[in-house]
Amino acid sequence: MAARQSAPALTAMLGASGRTDGSSPGAGRGWRVSTYKSRAETVRTISELPADADVVVIGAGIAGVSAALFLNEKGLRTVVLEKGFVAGEQSSRAFGWIYTNGWDTGKLELANRSKAIWDSFASRFGEDIGFRRSGNFMLLATDDEVDVQKAWLKSALEAQPQMDARFISGSELDGHIPGASEKFKAALHQASDGTAEPTYSVSAIARGAIREGVRIVSPCAARTIDREVGKVCGVRTELGYIKTRHVVIAGGAWSSLFAGNLGVHLPQLAINSSMQWLSRIDDALPGAGNGPDFTWRRMDNGETAVGVARNVFPITKDSFRFFRDFVPALKHSRDLLKIRLSRDLIASLRVKSRWTGEERTPFEDVRVLAGRLDVHETNRALANLRRAYPQYEGAEVKERWGSMIDATPDSTQFVCDVPSVPGLFVITGFSGNGLTSAPGSGEMISEMVAGEKTTCDPSIYRFGRFTDGSKFVFRH
Repeated sequence: MAARQSAPALTAMLGASGRTDGSSPGAGRGWRVSTYKSRAETVRTISELPADADVVVIGAGIAGVSAALFLNEKGLRTVVLEKGFVAGEQSSRAFGWIYTNGWDTGKLELANRSKAIWDSFASRFGEDIGFRRSGNFMLLATDDEVDVQKAWLKSALEAQPQMDARFISGSELDGHIPGASEKFKAALHQASDGTAEPTYSVSAIARGAIREGVRIVSPCAARTIDREVGKVCGVRTELGYIKTRHVVIAGGAWSSLFAGNLGVHLPQLAINSSMQWLSRIDDALPGAGNGPDFTWRRMDNGETAVGVARNVFPITKDSFRFFRDFVPALKHSRDLLKIRLSRDLIASLRVKSRWTGEERTPFEDVRVLAGRLDVHETNRALANLRRAYPQYEGAEVKERWGSMIDATPDSTQFVCDVPSVPGLFVITGFSGNGLTSAPGSGEMISEMVAGEKTTCDPSIYRFGRFTDGSKFVFRH
């Protein structure tokens, strides 16, 4: 259930093999080894750094692009700095669900807002961006599972009455997924949930943002931030200096490293996740969803993406730096992770954590961050899917890849200002749900930068929620 998982993890900045494309040489038969560095469709960016901007956004994944889009919409001159490729890391390696089925009720408002924004993109940009309201299915095999989701549905509809989540069973369920009622008691279904195509959806949004006036500079690694009387006054990059009064960190798995160099404690780690996609078959499962031990997404070309049941928790130096922050989350995530003590620890010790604006940084050393492929888990995920739906025996595994998911202790992103550094904002830590909720989060961060009232309640996304005495709440 990769798209539903959220858990603490630790950052492996570069696999010991030195590869940055997430492929694994010789790891099985029947699928080809990737040789590219980015899975994302190419976006034409600029290479010259502007002298100044109203806002500088660091990172051109779905979070950074969404933030820039709405900042520009407010008339703020916005420049995005990307060290590698637009959507080159997690945004193009994600599962591709755009959904709210089974979400923590506290996060539903922002996630539903994001779904509405996704729905508006095609008409806004005048092109197909790959978003489909194809529905999400949570297949429930036991009475206990049904009871748990009935309780969720009651609380979800109390929080967001407009939601279309409901139970389907029997012939209605079979109408969506033939024969499903023979194996499952019911399904929690949301017709308004959908999917995107990670390899091109974010690239298409970025191109639309550029046409509207956003400037994206790449490759251009931001190195550090300059301050004047404690306030943001500019950004030092590998291409030079850009003056600005506002900076938004949207660096995904890199965000905590960048913030740490500024003396900002940003508790975020990374999960090593693996994915695969299968060739087209005539009776592929529709939309997206999960069963007890398998997960799927039907791609827009009829092929199927498959997630894994457990992700990897690589032990690195950040295990110790953020240990206290993540201890409360351990009981919520232990069944979702495989803890791995390996050469990742040694590799992480070689990654420097302090530098000046004139020094080369880890962001320039690794232009595209990708996790190692877990062959065992991908094989197991495929076997589980084939056991439930034997038609997939005829599907060929076309590609497998790894990624690094940015995660916070409570599985909830930061969308907020950093009080200790006036002018600094963060939008990061989406814990596996960035494609779903980044557009709404980008809108909200733009409102914060502009000093406006936010469309959605920002309280659970605030910076100080782990240090202000609030009760810890894990929001899956």
